[in-house]
Amino acid sequence: MARTADARRPALPARVVRWSFDALYAGLVSAMPLYAAARALRDPKARSRWAAYARDIPRRFGQRRVRRSANPCVWVHGVSVGEVKAAARLVEEIEHTVPGVQVVISVTTDTGYRVARRRYPGHRVEFYPPDLSWIVDDALDAIRPDLMILVESEFWPNFLFAAREREIPVALVNGKMSERSARRFGKLPGITRRLLDCIEIFCVQLPLHEQRFLALGVPADRMHVSGNMKFDNIPIKQDEVRDDEFARLLGADDGLPVLVAGSTHPSEERTMARIHRRLSDDGLKLRLVVAPRHPARADTVEAEMRREGGDVVRRSRMGPADRPGPGQIVLLDTVGELERVYARADAVFVGGSLVRHGGQNMMEPASLGKPVVVGRHIHNFRGEVEMLVHVDGIVVARDADGVEATLRAWLADPESAEALGMRARAVIERSKGATSRTLEHLRPLLERVAARP
Repeated sequence: MARTADARRPALPARVVRWSFDALYAGLVSAMPLYAAARALRDPKARSRWAAYARDIPRRFGQRRVRRSANPCVWVHGVSVGEVKAAARLVEEIEHTVPGVQVVISVTTDTGYRVARRRYPGHRVEFYPPDLSWIVDDALDAIRPDLMILVESEFWPNFLFAAREREIPVALVNGKMSERSARRFGKLPGITRRLLDCIEIFCVQLPLHEQRFLALGVPADRMHVSGNMKFDNIPIKQDEVRDDEFARLLGADDGLPVLVAGSTHPSEERTMARIHRRLSDDGLKLRLVVAPRHPARADTVEAEMRREGGDVVRRSRMGPADRPGPGQIVLLDTVGELERVYARADAVFVGGSLVRHGGQNMMEPASLGKPVVVGRHIHNFRGEVEMLVHVDGIVVARDADGVEATLRAWLADPESAEALGMRARAVIERSKGATSRTLEHLRPLLERVAARP
């Protein structure tokens, strides 16, 4: 698997390539303040993201003065919460395979950082360095990884070229390449081939992802279809006492069906509040729990749902003895509790799918055996949705009216809804094992890590 130094060297000197990208980033950064200000003024979502990013600037751009130990080091990077969770079992297997290894976790988003700190106690958790050459160099000098593992898709030129220059092997796991990204990369074939040549092993989720990487010039002997590691992380049932307490907190034990709208985007919360009102007006009572993709939008989300007549109570303002009143909508404005909420659901709508975002992770509630409905904008999860549709394990609605019609049908026939959820869970169970397959493909690299003095 190792390549010679000549095969690894870019056609242009590494410094020239990296300086070129620094110049490109400088041009983009010079225009960023005006763009950011314009977006922040009209888009609450953008405003909350910029605010969160600004709070973390010292940790993102500051020098990492803490150096790694003398033990072997594997650096695992995932952009946000989904990637952090997907890598959990693989991290455990790496630590079992390489005695004494230090696994460093990095993320890009602020929510990913908070979840990683909780998910990986005792591990070093960092923000992924912005792709400026001197910041990348500082991060690599501090952490000095023996192996870099990227989760899903994160191809930053300065980082990858710097890793290759230092002869740090890089592997992609749980990899994917959307159709849109493939088109963009295809417009710059020379740069794309050099960039992807920095990665020694590609473990991708589905054959369609493999075909897209192959079309971009990745050699077939570096490609492996190992499956989706998220399927190996089916949530473990909470203990009964804690689960009952959480059920009371959300009012999930009052006999009403519980609809969870998870990872919602702007306008979707108002849509779900409208659907809730219509169903309630028709005598179809249910409890609605809305979990925005970005909890920092909570003020805006609450205001939007109230405009639809929703009586909203925030999870963050509820004490242990509180519970929602009749007809109230619970706004889940906390981080890290959506999994437990999904476990209490009778039906789930997964957001980012009624708007042109491309969908959010619907596999988590499906893996719990919950009936799931999504909108038609699911291109980020096309392969997963196709798998579930094949077994009639998910409903893809064309629009908000389709979501409402699906929920009405499920409320009228809960046994049919439950059967759909069980079919989804069954196909996910059959697909498990991606982590083990990925580990086998990584084993040659891990053996090289373990053998280093």
